[in-house]
Amino acid sequence: MLFSALKNRNYQKFYIATLISTFGTFTQRVAQDWLTLDLTSSAKSLGLVVAAQFLPGVVFAIYGGVLADRYDQKRILFWLNFAGFLIATSTGVLVATGHINFEIILISAFLLGIFTGIDGPVRQSYYVLLVGDKDLPNALSWNQINLNIGRLVGPITAGLLIEHFGTSPGFIINGGSYLVAIIFLTTINATLYFPAHALKEFESKATLFDSLRYLKANRTVLIPVAVVCLIAMVGQDMGMTSALMARIVFDVSPTAFGLLASILALGAIAGSLSVARTSAQIDITFLGRKALYMGLTWLLIASAPNYFTYAITLFFAGYFAMGVNISGNNSIRRYADPRHYGRIWGIYISAWLAGLATGGLILGWIGDTFSIRSSIYFGAVVTLIIALMIHIYVRRTSPNAAKGSLSSN
Repeated sequence: MLFSALKNRNYQKFYIATLISTFGTFTQRVAQDWLTLDLTSSAKSLGLVVAAQFLPGVVFAIYGGVLADRYDQKRILFWLNFAGFLIATSTGVLVATGHINFEIILISAFLLGIFTGIDGPVRQSYYVLLVGDKDLPNALSWNQINLNIGRLVGPITAGLLIEHFGTSPGFIINGGSYLVAIIFLTTINATLYFPAHALKEFESKATLFDSLRYLKANRTVLIPVAVVCLIAMVGQDMGMTSALMARIVFDVSPTAFGLLASILALGAIAGSLSVARTSAQIDITFLGRKALYMGLTWLLIASAPNYFTYAITLFFAGYFAMGVNISGNNSIRRYADPRHYGRIWGIYISAWLAGLATGGLILGWIGDTFSIRSSIYFGAVVTLIIALMIHIYVRRTSPNAAKGSLSSN
C-alpha cells in the first residue's frame, strides 16, 4: 500500500521532523552556493565547498554505522540535530553581520558534513524500529519523497529570500529547522518501537572489515551500491552544475536559480512515486535502464540552448535519478545480512559522500578549465558507459544471477 508506513504514529512524527529539517538543509545549500559564487565567482571554489561538505562523511558515515548498531539511535539523532542548529545559526549570524569569508564557509560546510555523515546510517537504521520489516520498503520510498519535497520547496524559498534579504536567512532557517526536528524527536514513543533484530553473541562481534568482506562477496548488494555512488560522483545531484549554469552561463536571478533546483526535485518526487507504485521488478536490469535514460537526459541538459529548455530537461533528470537511488537502497534493505545492516549503510553512505566530494573537485576543475557544459557532458558520458557495463554484465550472467532480485515487496 502507498501509505502503509505513514500509518505508524512514530513514523509520522519522524517523517515531519525529517521533512522540516530537509527543507532547511536545501534552503541553506542554495544560499551557500550563491554566497560562494558572490565571494569568489569560481567553479573551483564552489567545488571545494562541495568537497568540504561531503568529504567528512567518508569517514564519519562508517562511524555512524557502528554507532547505529550499538547505541540508542534516537539519542544520537537528538545531539546531531543540536550540533547542526549551532553551526547553521552561527554561520547565518556571521553572514548577517558581514563577518563571513570563503574560509568560514569551508569550515561551516566541513563541520556540517561531519554530522551529516554520522546521521545517514543512524537514520536509515532507525526506520526499522519505527515501521518494522514489513513497511520498511514503503518507508524508504517515502523517505525519497520526503527528501525531494525539501529539495522542491527549499531552493525556491532560498532564491526569493536571497533576492530580497540576502543569503543569511537561508542559514538561519536551517538552524531553526534543526530545533523543530528536535522537538518532534522528543515526542516519539519508544514503547511503540518494532522489535529490532536480535543479534547472537557471535554476530555482535562482526567488525567493519567483516562487513566489507561480506559486501565484496555479495554482488546483489555491491553492484547497485557502486553504481549509485559512481553516478553521484559525476553530478547526479546537479546542485553544483545548476548553480554554475544559472550564475555564469544564463546569468539569471537567485529566484530563477532556486526554481531550477525545485524543478529537479519535482521530477525526483514523480520518479519516487512511480517506483513506489510500480509492479515491475527492481533488479539490475531496471537499474541499468534508468542509468541509460539518465545519461541521455544529461546530454540534452548539457546542450540546452537557454534557461527554459535547461529547466525542462532537469525535471527528467530528477525523475530517472530516483530509479537509480531506490535500486541501491532496496538492495541493502532486502539483501543485506541484518548483522551487517548498520555498517553496510555506513559504507554505502561513506562511498556516496566520497563520490560527491571527489565529483565536486573534478567538475569544478572541468568547469574552470574547459566550460560548465563540459562538466555535464562528462557526467553524461560516464553514466552511459556505466549503463553499457550493466547491460554487458546482465548478458554474461545467468538470468537468475543477473536479475538477482532487488525487488521490493
